[in-house]
Amino acid sequence: MQTTLTAAPEVINFAPYKFELSINAKGKPIARFFKLLSVGKNKGQFKQLEGFYFENEERRKQYIDKKIATIKEREEDKQSIKQRKEEAKADHNFKVGDILYQSWGYEQTNIDFYQITAVLNKSVRIRKISQEMVKSAGFMCEYVKPSKDSFIGEESTHPIKVYLWNDKPNYSVSNGRHSLTMYTDGDKGIYQSHYA
Repeated sequence: MQTTLTAAPEVINFAPYKFELSINAKGKPIARFFKLLSVGKNKGQFKQLEGFYFENEERRKQYIDKKIATIKEREEDKQSIKQRKEEAKADHNFKVGDILYQSWGYEQTNIDFYQITAVLNKSVRIRKISQEMVKSAGFMCEYVKPSKDSFIGEESTHPIKVYLWNDKPNYSVSNGRHSLTMYTDGDKGIYQSHYA
């Protein structure tokens, strides 16, 4: 990010942000802070995020300097986290034969199980497998567990996702709309409910 100052009107560009500087009717310096929109119907236009008037020019300068420093720091943090995530992807502990699952549904809880069939550098190949009931949990609900090697779907490749919690990597596999996580409940099974 580079900061440039242009004249008439006085504008400080700090892509994708800008400051517009002016003076109000009482002679007080004003700074309006904008961001360039990158999505939506107003893509390519600037949206005002803040606008203040200040007692003097020094106060306005302090506001601008602090805002720019905060943006730079946030961008540096974002890039650092992105780099750490990329580095962590190669250190995942997924292996062939591991069982993953997804839990989804609004008025019911659906469980799908998948088995890892191949491990790549930053992705895995998986196939859906069937499930078996462990025990009933009441009307139209039960605990289910995966039936290993009982394949019912085609093999597909999915990227490994990483999120950092207390600076430690946690891994999942992206399945488009859902995230698949490691199944660790053994023979105890996991809760599932349905209406039919």
